[in-house]
Amino acid sequence: MKKMARFLALALTLAMVLAMFSACGGGSSSTAAPAASGAGSTAEPAQEQVDITFWTHYTDDIEFTKKKVEDFNNEYAGRIHVEMKHVADDYNNVLLLALKNGTGPDLYADGIELKQLIDQNYAAPLNGLMSDGMLARVEDKKQIGNNWVDGNWYSLPFRGYNFRLAWNKDLFEAAGLDPEAPPTTYEELVSAAKTITEYGKTQNPQKYGFMLPTGEDWIWWIYGSQMARVNGDSYYDYTTGQFTWEAFKPVMEVYLQMQKDGSLFPGGTTMQNDPARAQFSAGNVGMIIAASWDIGVFNDQFPAQCDWDVTTLPNIDGELHGYSQLDAGCYLLVNGSSDAAHQQAAMDFYEYLLSEDTLVEYYEGGYGIPVYDGIADKVTQMPDRAGFAGFADVSLDRMYPYEAPVQVEGDGYGVVMNNILNGAVDMDTAFADLNKRYNAAIEKGVAEGEFKIEDYMNANYSTLNPSGE
Repeated sequence: MKKMARFLALALTLAMVLAMFSACGGGSSSTAAPAASGAGSTAEPAQEQVDITFWTHYTDDIEFTKKKVEDFNNEYAGRIHVEMKHVADDYNNVLLLALKNGTGPDLYADGIELKQLIDQNYAAPLNGLMSDGMLARVEDKKQIGNNWVDGNWYSLPFRGYNFRLAWNKDLFEAAGLDPEAPPTTYEELVSAAKTITEYGKTQNPQKYGFMLPTGEDWIWWIYGSQMARVNGDSYYDYTTGQFTWEAFKPVMEVYLQMQKDGSLFPGGTTMQNDPARAQFSAGNVGMIIAASWDIGVFNDQFPAQCDWDVTTLPNIDGELHGYSQLDAGCYLLVNGSSDAAHQQAAMDFYEYLLSEDTLVEYYEGGYGIPVYDGIADKVTQMPDRAGFAGFADVSLDRMYPYEAPVQVEGDGYGVVMNNILNGAVDMDTAFADLNKRYNAAIEKGVAEGEFKIEDYMNANYSTLNPSGE
């Protein structure tokens, strides 16, 4: 019995020492989780919460994004907390300055050329951060130069983007046009814009036929590139690996004719996209080219005060010469300068946004076009939002490859297109100069080992077969 008593005393003493050591922290920085309520509950040690910052410039779905951040923070309380910042104005410059100063976010929306971000260690490879399930889901979503570079993922698709002509049915009817018959050809587009503008001269405020808001030169990717593709023209020839900017000539001639007719809303080359879309929503413009993200803009951000809908982009004769682009490669990027814990937490939140439950909710809300298999099949109610049906029909949309990621010297093509509209340069001269400078940039990039031109070529490519299969 004495031996047993001594053994019990020793055991009790050891237990007390261990308890004291644990109470002092034992040299660990971990925080203890709160004990569960009720008799017999025990406290389990938990990891220290990781606080990450997330920046986005998207406005069309900002309320949905805010909600998902809140949901995530509630679900992951004590483990990960996301602080979101919405940067609506001058996003690229604001983001670059923050990244340069070391105050950039851990996770941020796309907008800046991927190669630049990688070269400056502002974008981290995602391969080692992604779950096995996520790796399997995105296997067929690779776009070289857009989300995939040198065997690494740098971004993952969230939703699909496609492009349509939006038209104001009320204004069409008031101007004597058929509100159910939007233009399908360039001739019809120019004529409808002129008719609406003539009617608009009798109104206060005055109405105009067409909106061409190119104050942000990136938007020529929509008003130039997408309009060229449905006309069968490519500004980058994937069969030769050369830029061919004369592809913009037919559509530029349309814009110049509408400019001559006085059909363009004033201040186009200085007007930014948000004010332009606000004018369309206010009923002051007959037509505008819209992206699928404008579903949220015209329903929520600037609720339309008119009956509107969308249709396929017009081309030279209304026949099928090329598919419109369905773009879905890039969305968010993880900061390459963040530490490992913050990178992993950022990826965990990114995967939460890409979960089936979130994407189904997103689709049911009518915010965008799904790009992952099975999402549309899980929807229990179709979105009841103006414009959604026209974007959701992707039968005439296709994924396009990306062109060589060149660093061109001098003005980019967007600036040059504005110069053409402003009469500062002859169109043919401008296209020849663009071809020379952009193709010289290809030669330089290849010579310096920046990329392999073979990665951006496909002998079977056409606008009717963008994948070249």
